[in-house]
Amino acid sequence: MSEKIIQFTKVKIPMIILSLAMIIGGFTGIAVNGGFNLGIDFLSGVDMRVQIAEKALQVSYTGTDRAVINISEGTLQVNVIRDGGLVKEEKTFNLAEYQNISDLASAVSSIEDISVEVMGSGARSAVSILGLNYESDLTPEGVTLNCRNTDQNKYVDIADIREALSELGTVQIQTVGNEVNQEFIVRMQDKDGEKDFNTKASNSIVKLLENKFGTSNIIIKQSDYVGPKFSKSIGFQSAYLTGFALLLILAYIWFRFRLAYAVSAIAALVHDVCVMIGVIGTFRIEVNTATIAAVLTIIGYSLNDTIVIFDRIRENQGLLRDKDFVKVINISITQSLSRTLITSLTTLLAVLAIYLFGSGMIKIFALNLIVGIVVGTYSSIFIASPILLGWVNAVKKRKVDAAEKKYVDKQVSHDSKGESAPVSEEEKPMPAKSAALSSPSRTKKTGKRRSSKK
Repeated sequence: MSEKIIQFTKVKIPMIILSLAMIIGGFTGIAVNGGFNLGIDFLSGVDMRVQIAEKALQVSYTGTDRAVINISEGTLQVNVIRDGGLVKEEKTFNLAEYQNISDLASAVSSIEDISVEVMGSGARSAVSILGLNYESDLTPEGVTLNCRNTDQNKYVDIADIREALSELGTVQIQTVGNEVNQEFIVRMQDKDGEKDFNTKASNSIVKLLENKFGTSNIIIKQSDYVGPKFSKSIGFQSAYLTGFALLLILAYIWFRFRLAYAVSAIAALVHDVCVMIGVIGTFRIEVNTATIAAVLTIIGYSLNDTIVIFDRIRENQGLLRDKDFVKVINISITQSLSRTLITSLTTLLAVLAIYLFGSGMIKIFALNLIVGIVVGTYSSIFIASPILLGWVNAVKKRKVDAAEKKYVDKQVSHDSKGESAPVSEEEKPMPAKSAALSSPSRTKKTGKRRSSKK
């Protein structure tokens, strides 16, 4: 073939050693860190997403009808519903049109029976007010509107949150999004299965944070609770689904190709999962349902790469019958290399964009996919094919050893009886003279000699 063939099989031993080192290093990192950073899906307890934000406005309604307020997509909307819902008065205020919070407060106060009190500095930008993204009923007691902290000197970090919640014992804290958002995930484990743990833990977290950062400065964006039975069920089902998927893949490839191909593909997939688990545990990436989804996604992605290479190997075995199997593998990987790299790079770019611009669980999912794509591409080239080569060579050697053992056993059996062992034409050693006469060069010379006698 005219194209340059890359000898991938020459580096199979160093690559396998590298893979073993990554897997051993990953599991060592998990042990050193004391296990995985389990999310609320696998760890029973309460999971709260809180935001630290200063009070900006206190909006009250003293009328006899119903009034609701909402802030969404940069606009503040107040709806007053009169006559049992027959009349609806809507007032919309574009935050960007007001220079500061005081100007916005004056505009909203113009609505009948609505009063607005400025909390803190009224010189802050109106667009810094945080959205509610849901309608909230206005009452005489009022609804508090918070604003984003724009003073970097007053930013709250994880150490501040940990100090505020220190009396609760072991509490996991994680920053969400950019620092300017001042959003945090607070996770508290339910170790003893205490009754009404969700309510007690949530109230304790909010109370301690308000004591530290001020009443009404704590916004609860999300609160979830997972019980002990449910968390164990999710863990079992995740392991079961992953194992079941590998078994189905093994059966499919065995049917589609041969057992050697199936075992090699499964070995590469197990390699990918082990490396991913090692990276996740070592770098303390949160393990949640998104992690399981990422692992299953990478199993399918890596398998697709491996199948493409194996299909080319099987095709080339028929086309290149005169080539050694090692050369067939190297030729097949070289021919599939451009397709593999282009597919992996384009997928990686898309996932990288999700990681950079996403947040929360989708960000963790994208990070796991990035690791999986790199590892899956590597294993399809440097792990799956060398294992296939080793399997095929082992099968050939076993057949040769079995044939030799059969011949030796037959020879020994006849020697013990004092008889010469019957040897078939295939097993009978060729005499030196006959071997010499059977060679092409000897036959050619003999032919010339005979023709000269004639």
